[in-house]
Amino acid sequence: MLLGSVALTSCEKNIDLKPTDTISNETAIQNLDDLDRAVIGAYSNLQYQQAFYANTIMADEARWGVDNSTRNFGLAYRWDFDSGSGDVTASWGTMYNVIDRVNRALVSAENVPATGATEVATKNRLRGELLALRAMGHAELLRWFAPKYENDQLGVVIMLESSILGKPQRSTFGQVMAQVNADFAQADALIPASFTDIFRITKPAVAALRARAALYAKDWANAVTYATAAIAAKGTLATGTDYAGIWTDANTSENYFQLRRNSNTGSVRTYWTDDNTDVFFSPSYKLIDTYNPTTDVRYNAFILRDGTVAASRESWKVNKYSGQTATNRFNNIKVVRTSEMYLILAEANAELNQLTTGATALNAVRKARITGYVDQVFTTKEALIDAVMLERYKELAFEGHRFFDLRRRQLPVVRDDRDIAVGAAVPKTLSITARNYILPIPVAEKFANPGIQQNPGY
Repeated sequence: MLLGSVALTSCEKNIDLKPTDTISNETAIQNLDDLDRAVIGAYSNLQYQQAFYANTIMADEARWGVDNSTRNFGLAYRWDFDSGSGDVTASWGTMYNVIDRVNRALVSAENVPATGATEVATKNRLRGELLALRAMGHAELLRWFAPKYENDQLGVVIMLESSILGKPQRSTFGQVMAQVNADFAQADALIPASFTDIFRITKPAVAALRARAALYAKDWANAVTYATAAIAAKGTLATGTDYAGIWTDANTSENYFQLRRNSNTGSVRTYWTDDNTDVFFSPSYKLIDTYNPTTDVRYNAFILRDGTVAASRESWKVNKYSGQTATNRFNNIKVVRTSEMYLILAEANAELNQLTTGATALNAVRKARITGYVDQVFTTKEALIDAVMLERYKELAFEGHRFFDLRRRQLPVVRDDRDIAVGAAVPKTLSITARNYILPIPVAEKFANPGIQQNPGY
């Protein structure tokens, strides 16, 4: 009995030992430097380029490259995916990972000491960045996984605390958007105007992200308010070589918020063309035809016709995000830009029947991009909205918007006949009633949380 008692006491002591290879939440963040590193850690997992890939291949921006030979064909491109397809579900795990990191940091931030006005301001700004990241994460999840962008429709799970073993359920689109707006409002109050690091969320970036969220919520008045505020803070549209320089990271004048990338963090370019110069996905002929190759600066900035390749190879290439230089074949990720704000302003004003104001915003983008452009007058709301949708197609190509744009307008995806000529069983049209018009909640989430409601058709 004595030996057993000693053994039991010894076991209890071993059980009580704290692991030495991990850091607890209580000790990980003890000062402002620790909190800053935690904020950077949340940014580091923001894989926004997932939206670039999914939107491009699921919509009408790209076609299957001749060099692909099924190595990178993509079920998403054929609209033939299910809840186990990573191309269309990866953002669920990525964004909730970001949100979880944010929530952990926010809890720890409460106990971080701050002495003096400067430290208090720094702590408030870091909390503001975290809240803005949480708002952006939830807003992105709505873009991906809400069946429809309507207040009474299913939204996503609102996560305001870290709960590894929880079984949370989905809130409505309207409920999630209310939380998004609340977080953005707090962030705006906490982040000072003097903070200007575009690799982090600044006050103008908060306004820009709020404008985008309002657009999806069909909150036209606030879309105008926040887009106007963002333009007032950073509203100059780049022209000519300055605009082309955005895509080589030589110019950042239009960037509200971008994510730093280097040779160790991957390259957007390799979504379309690999390091062996094999072209997986080319710009669609439908997209190419929208640009005037002589007068529109976007043609050469976005499109490359490679005359050096053999006739049997793919010669049309995506030039956007082609690399900083011939050596540095990576680019920083542009999350939100000035031109998007002008286009949001144009669309929201069109919905409010402010046609002159809306046309002014649209014409500003076109004038900055097209040499010799003459302002266009629009006499109907529908004509202006159609023009905005076309300009978003041209201006924001390969930036993670097109498929979501079509969905929020309940428009089908329609490919040009030339864009389905190569590649086995490439469909032409994705109707708004097709199953894959809506993206599925990932199967891994269903395994971990069986009660969560799946999207229709899956």
